[in-house]
Amino acid sequence: MVWVMNNKSYRSVWPKILLILFIQTLLLMAMIANRQLILSSDTVVVLETKPIDPRSLFRGDYVRLSYEINELQLDELSGERIFKTNETVYVVLQKSNQYWHAKAIYLQYDKIPEKYDGENFALIQGVVKRVSQRQWKRGKKVNNSVTSLRVSYGIENYFVPEGDGLKLERPEPGDKVTLEIALDKSGHAVIKTLLLNGVQQYEEALF
Repeated sequence: MVWVMNNKSYRSVWPKILLILFIQTLLLMAMIANRQLILSSDTVVVLETKPIDPRSLFRGDYVRLSYEINELQLDELSGERIFKTNETVYVVLQKSNQYWHAKAIYLQYDKIPEKYDGENFALIQGVVKRVSQRQWKRGKKVNNSVTSLRVSYGIENYFVPEGDGLKLERPEPGDKVTLEIALDKSGHAVIKTLLLNGVQQYEEALF
């Protein structure tokens, strides 16, 4: 059976298609504008990382990045203690020499103490991917239960020109892969620059 659309039906469907395309275009433009806004932020932190699994056959080369702040031990941090999977969290970063490290973690933005509002502190927003407990011994003391979190910040993948990912996949002994991360006031993060041994390899350009 073949369905034939008459002129009246065609005229009624076409505006809906245009509306859908218009909405999709607006959403895409909003995403690009938001990314550009974060990239232009004055708050930039440097995170040390090591790459893993950098090849995608369908989308060119990419680097999967694992940061120190992806794995958080709550006994080493200030802030709240109880978290659930898929919860949004706010991690306070503190600058120590060249790199930034996790200092505290909170579930609500407005619960973050004012003492963390300074040039040596920054805020990054993430999502809890895993909550786990582990037992350990400190010296000869009895076992202690420690809660650890796996947190994702949306900066764990970075695409590079095809064929260029290998030098980041298997860096030479002693090589360091670091990233400059731009942050807005709410802690949304965007990769700004990727460096190898302090030398810039890739940079996200502003329009």
